[in-house]
Amino acid sequence: MPIVVVGCFLLLTLVVGIYFSRKKTTLREYTVGNKQFSTATLVATVLATLYGGSGLIRDVETTYKLGLWWIVLSLLDTLGLWIISKLSLRMGPFMHDLSMSDTIGNIYGKYPRVMAAIVGISSCIIIITGQINAMSQANFNL
Repeated sequence: MPIVVVGCFLLLTLVVGIYFSRKKTTLREYTVGNKQFSTATLVATVLATLYGGSGLIRDVETTYKLGLWWIVLSLLDTLGLWIISKLSLRMGPFMHDLSMSDTIGNIYGKYPRVMAAIVGISSCIIIITGQINAMSQANFNL
């Protein structure tokens, strides 16, 4: 059942993507929408990216096992966001880049760009695998 759900989701995403991509003329317009996204859309995207189904399963199980220690560790993990928020003030020159690999490529060259792209793709594969695992653990009785 999880494979069928994932297959239907990917097929629906492909159909919707092909339908709406006809209106877009450039890759930049397709990927960032000329920076015309609403705040609610951006917040929902960031939350869905940072906290997926596999993270929910891991956090619930680990909080049950470790209790307050896991909660404190999770709160300490958000310190990285505070550090990155201070660095974001200096990101002006890189706002035209579409991805982290573009930024790395503009600074360091072709080979670091390829390595960053491979690492990014690999991390996405791992995240998607976790999502499929979370769906397979869910109960699909309707």
